[in-house]
Amino acid sequence: MRTYDNILDLIGHTPLLKLRTGIPPDGPRAYVKLEFFNPTGSVKDRMTLHIIKKAMAEGRLKAGDTVIDNTSGNTGSALAMVAKLMGLKAILTTPEKTSKEKIDLIKSYGAELIITPEVPHDDPRSFYAVARRLAKEKGYFDLDQYDSQDNVESHYLSTGPEIWEDTDGQITHFVCGIGTGGTFSGAARFLKEKNHKIKAIAVDPEGSMFTDYIRYRKETAGHPYKVEGIGSDVMTGAMHPDVVDEIITVSDKDSFHRARLIAREEGISAGGSSGTVAYAMEQAARDLGPESLMVGIFADSGIKYLSKCYSDDWMRRQGFMPQEEVAR
Repeated sequence: MRTYDNILDLIGHTPLLKLRTGIPPDGPRAYVKLEFFNPTGSVKDRMTLHIIKKAMAEGRLKAGDTVIDNTSGNTGSALAMVAKLMGLKAILTTPEKTSKEKIDLIKSYGAELIITPEVPHDDPRSFYAVARRLAKEKGYFDLDQYDSQDNVESHYLSTGPEIWEDTDGQITHFVCGIGTGGTFSGAARFLKEKNHKIKAIAVDPEGSMFTDYIRYRKETAGHPYKVEGIGSDVMTGAMHPDVVDEIITVSDKDSFHRARLIAREEGISAGGSSGTVAYAMEQAARDLGPESLMVGIFADSGIKYLSKCYSDDWMRRQGFMPQEEVAR
């Protein structure tokens, strides 16, 4: 009989599933790592558990303390759940564009949630600035996912090794969206240490500043975009540009339509950012043959976006579907 005593024991060891949509018949073997198999439905469970366990082991955090961070939703639910089980209090800040499903999930674990205007990071009203200010003023433990090297370490120690082991070391291309950059940087660094020939392909939404910074080391203002959880308007410490071999940008429209297509064609209900990654995998696959093995990260579940990219009405309001189009 195989049983578990604590839901935290179920974090990690997520499955690899073959991806067919957009991959040429004579193209690479393509797989996606389904991070929505983690307990709160996203890759952020890994980072959150690692940072909190390490801080408690080192005496920087103890039961009864309050932990705070900014979130686009997934870190929020992960932190709310992990904190509750480890005797901590959690406060999250999130921008107005965060989906209702993710907001409700955070609240369901009993965390305090502060919703902020959709403004740049350096605006004192932003979800990033509010979290930093409260941490400093109140003495809360700041998870600080954007700049924490423990964020990177969590994926160096778990996500990267899992991919290497599950592909028997045959992986040739790693494809991952960049939000904080922790998942990409940690996993890519581990994989490149195992085989320096592995190509690490970062995926960025149009409007994010990461692309210009990684290509030209130039910080630009960027512009708003709708896909959640990836991209940024500020360079993060958890993003390590030195491990990037290529960066592919994808539009909101292509991201959302690809996520919807994969749900219909393959039964994989994943978030909009997974559509971004899948679309980028198609672009990369065009130049690869069957000797290559590509792994992409599907960071979270489509269930968290039923009111967003999986809603025909929302898609029409955003201009991503014609008014008369109906879902097939």
